[in-house]
Amino acid sequence: MMFSLLSQNFDMNYSTKSCFTLFLTIFCGATLLQAAVITQIRSEEAGTHWNQATTGGNDVWSDGNAASGTNDYVNNAYTLRTPTSSSTFNGKSLTLETGGSLLLKPNGAGRVYTVNDLILDGGKIIHGQPSITTSEIAGNITLLSDSIYDASGSSYRRATISASITGSSVFDITLGNSDRLEISSVSNNFSGLWQVNQYGTENVTSYGFVASGDGSLGNASVFIDTLVAFDVDYDIYNPTKSLTMNGEMILDQDHTFGSVSIGGNALAAGTYTFADLNSSFDANFRDGGTGSITVIPESSSLALMLLSVCGLCMGLRKRR
Repeated sequence: MMFSLLSQNFDMNYSTKSCFTLFLTIFCGATLLQAAVITQIRSEEAGTHWNQATTGGNDVWSDGNAASGTNDYVNNAYTLRTPTSSSTFNGKSLTLETGGSLLLKPNGAGRVYTVNDLILDGGKIIHGQPSITTSEIAGNITLLSDSIYDASGSSYRRATISASITGSSVFDITLGNSDRLEISSVSNNFSGLWQVNQYGTENVTSYGFVASGDGSLGNASVFIDTLVAFDVDYDIYNPTKSLTMNGEMILDQDHTFGSVSIGGNALAAGTYTFADLNSSFDANFRDGGTGSITVIPESSSLALMLLSVCGLCMGLRKRR
């Protein structure tokens, strides 16, 4: 009986030790599998790309390895290049901080570049040469601070952002002659500012900035520079945001904003048909439109209006 109790005690201790050892193994393994933050330490030369470990015989990343799915990657001072063909960045995430840039290098049409978690924290996406190319940016984009998309290097650069977009900063977009940027993702949570600028003196009114996905602009304000065309394929309802239209709008939907400025002229509250707008601002609206723009008063204005009405009613009651 004593032997049996000792045996049970030994089995229990052994079992406890085994469980503890197993727990340590799992915990340590999980700790080792946690993503490390790897920084870019030099710009990539022509002919190399984001999934390579070296450029010109030197390391691209601080750990000396090629990007892998267990690590987060940060670029705060250098240029990272895509391949010329479609590609997915192998890292868990890629952050572009101020001074860092991602250079799209398509050598033809239909190139798709995917980053599962692209974080823009002051960095820049550049649509590189050659011209007459099209690119798609897929995955997910988060704007932590004001960041840039730049296609001003040469003409006829077409890109589509199908990635979901979140954040509340400024997405500063610069388009060159005959360039086009289309936002095709749907129901985006972006709540900052789309600031679309024109580079140079030639217009991009045949191309420009296109929002094709339903809800692609999110709940954000929109600024369109002179000579830039703006085309939206769904009804925008952003009553707390603003629209500044200095370029040319293709108005075939019904849009609502809290404030609207057309060619430097602020619109009063109300609904304006295409005919109204085209008559007053012919240069800012392409012929053949069918939509409308509604400007609704801010909540504070509505509150003052209600107070005024209440005061008027009380005055009438006293007179009776």
